[in-house]
Formats: sequence, structure tokens, C-alpha cells
Amino acid sequence: MSTLQTLKTFISQRLAVALEEISGLLETTISNYEEEISHQRRLLSNERSGSQIHTADMQQAFKFRVVIHHEIKKITFQNGLPSSVEDLIKVFKQAFTITTEIGLQYKDTDFDDFFTLTSTSDLKDKDTLKVVHIPPGLLKSTVSQEHNHDTSDMSPVDDLPSVDSQDPVIPSPPATDRRNLWPAVFPIPVFSYNTEMALQQGNDIFLKDGTLLTSQSVKSDILERLAEAMFSYTAYPNDPQRTAVAHALIERHPCLREPGSYNGCDGWQQSLKYKCANYRSKLKAHGNPELMINTLKHKQEGDRKPAKNVKKPRKSEVNYYPPHPAGETDDSLENTRLELISASKSRDNSQMMNDMMSRTYSCRRREVVGQSMQVAQFYERWPALFNPVQINEEFRRCNTIPLESTFMSQLDRFTSKFLQLFSSKGGAVGQRMKGFMTELRQDQHVSVVKKRDVILRCLIEYLGESVPELISDYYRTAETKVHQDLQAESMRIYVCQQPDAVGIIIDGTPVMTDLDNLPKACCLLLGLTYALNLDYPPKLAKTFEVFQRLFVGLDMLQPKQTSKFISLKNKLFT
Repeated sequence: MSTLQTLKTFISQRLAVALEEISGLLETTISNYEEEISHQRRLLSNERSGSQIHTADMQQAFKFRVVIHHEIKKITFQNGLPSSVEDLIKVFKQAFTITTEIGLQYKDTDFDDFFTLTSTSDLKDKDTLKVVHIPPGLLKSTVSQEHNHDTSDMSPVDDLPSVDSQDPVIPSPPATDRRNLWPAVFPIPVFSYNTEMALQQGNDIFLKDGTLLTSQSVKSDILERLAEAMFSYTAYPNDPQRTAVAHALIERHPCLREPGSYNGCDGWQQSLKYKCANYRSKLKAHGNPELMINTLKHKQEGDRKPAKNVKKPRKSEVNYYPPHPAGETDDSLENTRLELISASKSRDNSQMMNDMMSRTYSCRRREVVGQSMQVAQFYERWPALFNPVQINEEFRRCNTIPLESTFMSQLDRFTSKFLQLFSSKGGAVGQRMKGFMTELRQDQHVSVVKKRDVILRCLIEYLGESVPELISDYYRTAETKVHQDLQAESMRIYVCQQPDAVGIIIDGTPVMTDLDNLPKACCLLLGLTYALNLDYPPKLAKTFEVFQRLFVGLDMLQPKQTSKFISLKNKLFT
């Protein structure tokens, strides 16, 4: 019994010790847990306080002065700003009905210049913002991409920021106009239900064993839909464009690849060529003016051959020869033209003039494309067109993108690269460019306009062309005397000093005067070549190629890029 009693005592002692240890550990655990809970509560309280402060800041009302093209507008955010620049851009596009890609710049008070907006925290109430349009397929967005942003910061459609309704708004293009440039990657349309089912099944089989789909009914439907989709961008797609569509098709549906073809789609490209021609023939029956102008019946006496003097876009024009707006006739538009002449003589009627110029765009295209009207005669008939605002708007009507803001932003974008290239150039060309750049070296704080002036002059020389072929400089010469001197010139910009004057001469006619500076004149001259359907001067073809393809991003893939342009582009993007 003594042994059993001893064992019970030992066990009781060990259990008591274990119980004390467990109680101690439990008390320590509870204490630590309470401390952690208290710590988390303090953090949560701090976060809520910070969030309340941040929310109060974000819900502050903001008013901004907005520069769009040549217009000044106002926008108000009653409930604070969106959290990201990307969301802010979406609000701007909705508020101002902007369909193209844009970026935002804000005016910095320290430097008194515009800088790219990368964060909404840089903005203050009553700042000035500038809307910068981005050429499709050319510029990558400079706005920082913020991951996992909260889309709840976006204002709903019914709660958009208020826009000053008193600002003049340029009317949207008529519904008959094309709205988009040729895309960098062609979007393959959705085909009929039967075709889509066949393609889905064909793609699955192709991925399993490589079997290709060879159904004529499927091919016929695909070609018909592709021809219709291509016509929405251009009536006359060229070889590179058809090849791009064929490549996009087999990338989307690999079962449509062609056996034996070197690239898998050469046969599709040829089929598209004939299908587009058949599609144009169908539309001619409905009187489409862009196609009717090239019928033998509508050609002049000496041009009545199918392949002679075909009138089609050659500089990437989107709305090259549009039909009249719905409900308008030749007579009604002629009456509008006469009203425009009267309206152009008075001021404070910009909204009415913009509306009439938009309505009569098709009428002007018939004169410059269909009739090849002389510049002097066209100048007399449409005096309202020949001012900077309307040249910018005519370019937008023709190409769907703004002219001056795009041209200048691209020129400024490559300023530092241009200066590096020009400084490293040797030989006689390098010596001529150094003469232009002397002022930039002497004055480190030279104006942006002067930098643009120097870069454009150097660019012409760098491309192997001559500055005097485009620009005529005068000193202490009356503008009337300059006009007389340049009567024999087909296309020229003149720059006068003392008295200061900048203008444009086309076919001996001074079509634009009182321009601010040379860069603006170069930009507007490019716009005039589109508005008047003019060819580029042969001796300045490379310069205008840079203006068109690099500065405003218009490139229909044909004619092919020149070696000079390719070399310049590679150096700029390196």
C-alpha cells in the first residue's frame, strides 16, 4: 500500500506542476493576444483617420481651365479627382466627347510651361490642363499605368463633371464620314453564326492534328465580311493593307492557313484583292460618290480609261471623297457656301461658321478632287477656309485627328534627339546646320518656338533637301514686295524680319498671312496640302514624308517608306 500511496502522491505533484505551467502559458498567450488586438485597433484607427483626411481632400471641388485645339473650356469636379491619370483621361473623353486617344499636360507654375501629367496629386484647383491627341499606332502612352486601381473613383455618366456650356464646340463629323484611321492591327470582324461555329471546330481540329479547314462556303462568307470591314477604313486598300488583313485572319484562325504558301496567307491576299473590287462594284450601283468618280462616265474626255487618273487617297486620307450629309443637295450646299462668304466678314460667329464648314466639307472635296480647281479660284470661293482654325478643322474632317497639337507635340517629343543627330552631322551639310544652331548654343534659355524653327530648318538639310526650296527669308522688305517676288513659286513659306511677317504662298497666291512663326506655317502648309488635295513638292518629298508619317502619324503603308525616313526613324527610336 505504501508503494501505491507514493505513486499517487508523485502523480498528484506532477499534475499540479503541469497545471501551473499550463495556466502560466495560457495567461501569457491571452496577454499577448490582448496586446496584439490593441495594436491592430490602433492601426485601424490611424488608417481610418488617414482615410477620412484623404477622402476629405479627394472630395474637394476642383476647377480646371482646359485647352483643346484652339478652344478654352472649363471643367469642374464637385466630388474630388479620380485616383489615377488613366481614370481622369476617361472622364475628359466622356465630358468633351473625344473619340481619339489623348494625353494630359498641366501648366507648371515654376517653369511656366506644360508638362506631361503622370499623377493627379500634381494638380491644384484652377490649374490649366492641355489635351494632347496621340496619333494612332505611333505614340505609346506616357501616362503611368497604375495596377489594381479602384474604378469606383470614376464618375458615372449621370454624374460627369460640369462643362461650361458657353464654350464653342466643334461639331462632330456627319454620320456618313469615316471615323477611324487604318488600325495598326486589323480587327477581324465576327462572321455569321454558321461560319463562327465552323471556325471554332476547325481551330480545335487544327490544334490537335494540324488539319486545315477548306470549306468554300466558309471562305465566301469570310471574304464578304472582310471586304465590308476594310471599306469602313478605305475604299481602295493597297497590297500591304490586304496582306496585313490576311495575316491578322490566320493569326486569329490558324485553321485557315494555306498549304504551300510561303507565309500561309498569300492566297487570302489575292482573294481579298478581287473581293474588294467586287464589293466596290456593288456599291457603285448605289451611287457611292467615292467610287462613281472613277467610272468612265464621270472621267474627263482624255482620261476615259479604267486605270488612268484614278482618284483615291494617296496620303492616308480617311474621308477623301465623302457623300453629302443626309438631306443636303448641291443646291442647298451652294446656298450655304454663299452664306459662309457673308459670315466670314463678321466676327463672333465661330460656332455658326464651324457648323456650315462641316456641312459643306463634301462640297469642297468635289471641287478640289473631282474638278481639280485652281488654288486662286478655290480661294475666292471659300475664303472662310484659309485661317488657322479652319485649316486645323479641315484636317480633322479629312483625317479624324487634330493637326497642330499633334504636329507640335511630336516635334517637341523628338527635340533632344534631333539636336543630337544634327550636332553629330559632318561635312557641308553639318556646317550649314551648325549655322542654324548657333543661336541655340549662345542662349541656353531660347524659346520653344525658336527651337522648333531651328530643328525644322536643320531637318530639311539633314534629309538632303534645301531650305530655300521651302522657306524664303527676307529682311526689311515689305510684305507686298515679297508677294510679288514669289508669284512664280508653286509652294513657299516666307519669313520677314523688320517688319515681322510669316505667310504661305501656293501657286503664286498668298493663301495665308499674319501667321505667328515658321513652325506653325510648316504645320498649316501640311494641312493645306490635304485641304486642297495637293501633291508634295518633288524637291521636298522627304521633308513632307517626315511631316506626314512622323509628326502626324499618317501612314497607309504605301508607297514604301524611303531609306532616309527609315534611317531617321531608327535613330530617333533607338
